[in-house]
Amino acid sequence: MDIIRGQGGRITQKDLRSKLKYSEGKVSLMLADLERRELIEKFKRGRGNVVILRDEER
Repeated sequence: MDIIRGQGGRITQKDLRSKLKYSEGKVSLMLADLERRELIEKFKRGRGNVVILRDEER
């Protein structure tokens, strides 16, 4: 969450993964959990995903 906040509340999943030392699958699972808890929104952009903090989390 802090990394996403540090990027202005918006980051690509690929960039987020490069800043974390987790596998692609682990990052995807973590983001799915955050999305389920309605802390982030994730949407498709080209071949990747863009992760955005929900307004109340900014």
